[in-house]
Amino acid sequence: MFSFNLLTIISSIVNLLALAWIIKRYFLGAIIRIMNERREKIEAAMKEAEKRLQEAEDLRKQREAQLAQARDEAAKIIKEAVDTAEKMKRDITAKAEEEAEKIIVKAHEIATAERKRVLETAKKEVLALSRLIIKEFFKRFLPVEAEELLISQFAESLDSAIANIKSDNIEEVKFISPDNVSSQLKKKIEDKLRALLPGNWKFIFDVDPSIGLGFKLFIGEFLIDHSLDYHLSQIYETIREVENI
Repeated sequence: MFSFNLLTIISSIVNLLALAWIIKRYFLGAIIRIMNERREKIEAAMKEAEKRLQEAEDLRKQREAQLAQARDEAAKIIKEAVDTAEKMKRDITAKAEEEAEKIIVKAHEIATAERKRVLETAKKEVLALSRLIIKEFFKRFLPVEAEELLISQFAESLDSAIANIKSDNIEEVKFISPDNVSSQLKKKIEDKLRALLPGNWKFIFDVDPSIGLGFKLFIGEFLIDHSLDYHLSQIYETIREVENI
């Protein structure tokens, strides 16, 4: 059991290294270019936000100047009107500060929302491009049965994958792959799961081409995700951290 698990770990490391090399070799440059373009858009948005903040500050100073003038004029009013003038001054001050604060907050919200939107757009573009390139690579350079072999190896290592999953009250177990697999492989997966998970749960095999490559296994509400999108998302997050975006 120990030697098999070690082989699986080594195989996973080699697969990840190969995937990282493919990404670096074929489209890391495109990813960095897209990130740079998005960064420029973000910087432009931040400059626009700073401009709006400056306008808000100018408006606040203008209101303060108006208030100072109002105080000078109020000093000339007879004593009976002093209380009314002071109340008006306080109202105007509070309103001016409230408006300035709203403008500043709104500018920050616009800048934050624009940055998030640009990053999410870039992420979708990168993931779509990566998915296309990797899937094309698998089609051209790997045998047809390669994907079923990977799924079969995963089925044999299910013991460690679901060791910590609570099997109480499981009603349904669903295995999702991008393409249909052989009936023998389906039976192998189901037999392995039933040996590990007690109960009269329902086994469902589903096909979802949007996964691209890999598979997903739902055990009740618990998800084991070995899909291409999941691994690309992890790589994308690593790139974001390295690029500090």
